[in-house]
Amino acid sequence: MASQPLKKSRLTFRRRATFALAAIGAIAACIGSPAEVSAKTYLVNGILSATPIGYGFKNLKKKIPGASLFLMVTGIEAGSIRNSIVNDIRKRHASNPDEQFTLAGISKGADVVLEVAHEVAKDNIAIHYLAIVEGSGGSVPPNVQQADNFVCAHGGGLCTQAGVAGANLIRLDTGHIDMGNSPVVHGRVIANAK
Repeated sequence: MASQPLKKSRLTFRRRATFALAAIGAIAACIGSPAEVSAKTYLVNGILSATPIGYGFKNLKKKIPGASLFLMVTGIEAGSIRNSIVNDIRKRHASNPDEQFTLAGISKGADVVLEVAHEVAKDNIAIHYLAIVEGSGGSVPPNVQQADNFVCAHGGGLCTQAGVAGANLIRLDTGHIDMGNSPVVHGRVIANAK
């Protein structure tokens, strides 16, 4: 008879130990693993990008799951694209203030993403990364954490070589249109898109 209560006690101890270890494991998993950061990337192509010359950022979109790509035909669409992105960022930020935003634009699209960054700066919304590819120039607002300004290394053609104050200047040995498909541009955007 004495062995019977001992057996029950061992089972109870094993159950308690199993539950305790499971609880410790769950707590350690929560503490030890960082929360997954939500991120959104917006890619804005330039004028005539709805035609085959917009191939660079079309290829980049394939490499960034969930990225939004905006194309233009004449440039008239720039204002509505800007407003669409600004409204989406504001909405997403309201539902998740920790979400990270990446903006990348080429040519007229570079001007659009720079305007978006300035617009959401009014709401104190951080932009994790801003890629300006052969834009018209300007300055990076203070809400942008990191910015690159990609320009043609050599003038000519459509190359603007415009400076952007506050952005890291990266000169590439390629033309204006081809720069959208540059491995350097793609690599930097992908690395920063999270």
